[in-house]
Amino acid sequence: MMGDIALKRVVSYFLFLSFILFLSSCSGKDYVDAIPENSVAVASVGVRQLFGGNPDEALSGVLDAGGVASCGVDWSARLYVFETVEGNIGMAAKVSDDDKLAGWLAGLAEKGRCSKVTEQDGCRFVVVKGSWVVGFSSGAVVALGPLLPAVQAEARRKIAGYLGQDSDNSIKSSPLFDRLDSLSGPLTLVAQAAALPEKFAAPLMLGTPKDADASQVMVAAEISRDAKGCVVIRGETFSLNKEIDNALRQSRQAYRPITQKYLEKMSADAAFGVFMNVDGAQFIGQLHSNKTFQAILAGANMAIDMDNIIKSIDGDVAVVSRGLSPATAGLTMLATLKGKDFLGDVGYWKQSCPPGGKITDKGEDAYCYTDGDTTYYFGVTPDMQFYLGNTENAAESLSSGADKRLPADVVSSAKGARLALVLNVDALLGGGDAGGRFAKSLFGGTKTVLYIMK
Repeated sequence: MMGDIALKRVVSYFLFLSFILFLSSCSGKDYVDAIPENSVAVASVGVRQLFGGNPDEALSGVLDAGGVASCGVDWSARLYVFETVEGNIGMAAKVSDDDKLAGWLAGLAEKGRCSKVTEQDGCRFVVVKGSWVVGFSSGAVVALGPLLPAVQAEARRKIAGYLGQDSDNSIKSSPLFDRLDSLSGPLTLVAQAAALPEKFAAPLMLGTPKDADASQVMVAAEISRDAKGCVVIRGETFSLNKEIDNALRQSRQAYRPITQKYLEKMSADAAFGVFMNVDGAQFIGQLHSNKTFQAILAGANMAIDMDNIIKSIDGDVAVVSRGLSPATAGLTMLATLKGKDFLGDVGYWKQSCPPGGKITDKGEDAYCYTDGDTTYYFGVTPDMQFYLGNTENAAESLSSGADKRLPADVVSSAKGARLALVLNVDALLGGGDAGGRFAKSLFGGTKTVLYIMK
């Protein structure tokens, strides 16, 4: 009898202990588990490290509210920004005091900056600025947007699912997170090339096999700011597909260190610039294997022999765009040549122009092509520089130097890199919505960002 009582006590104690451990495991749930597994891009932000211990600098402008530093979020833990497979932007952070967070959001609601705090599926929710759905539990807060009102109810259900999921169904099960976890720095990023703007992703896809998809190519990057405020992204492309990854590794051998030759001529107001140093005869194969550049070359080759021009390149190359949309693109190209024999074919190009198109002389070794809809100028300078631009002034401005040049620290940081992309933050991110303002705040107000291929 006494043995039965003792056994029951042992079993009861064991069950009680198991229950306590269960509660402890729930309360200690890792907030990173709230990031969806199928995210196509994930950034890790050390907020206090990046903003000198002041998260208000990063978020107060986005929310139009102060007190961010003491709102119930643990800013000593890393903040994660992610892109969902549907193309929405998300944020996940660690909650230190959910009641304090609820009170802070209630204060924002009184000022009309967000909706009232409501409860659903064991979580609390608000909608910030009519388009960002924010849900939180005792351990994590997740924001998702920008979203139209018609899909915000579904977003609440998704966020509730994110907040309740375990590691096996979270980003921790994704190869993206494994790579992200291996990076260091105040701001790190791993993304599918498909998640990046096409004009930014296209140069990063150079060297991949012709049938490779942008979702198969990943970009891993460490992002930092130097003493002068320049944001430098040191990135590397890779693939989980061994064939594609091997092709990417081999393609890097085609790039040689760039000089400041064309970096000093880019306008700081341009949207972006791509800089490299290559032997065109070897590099042309990479361009033809890239879907974006293949389409560009196909269009150009209808009027002039762009392939032959590229094969004549031996040295620095720059491609600069004034804008990102077709209406504002204004692409300009400048390249160092080893010869200009291709100019001997201009007479043939004039005779074989597409219907409605024509090539006219604009001076010595200088020409203009137009078909009524498209116009661009091209030629070779006396010091063997090839230029091409869709306005006469655009071609001249890049070849003679920009009025408003890139900061000297950007030029010096890019010099010697195998591939450099210079990005204008305003042109790339815009400035209207909260997502754009938040992303720009991560760059600390700088206007120019430099991407360097590792």
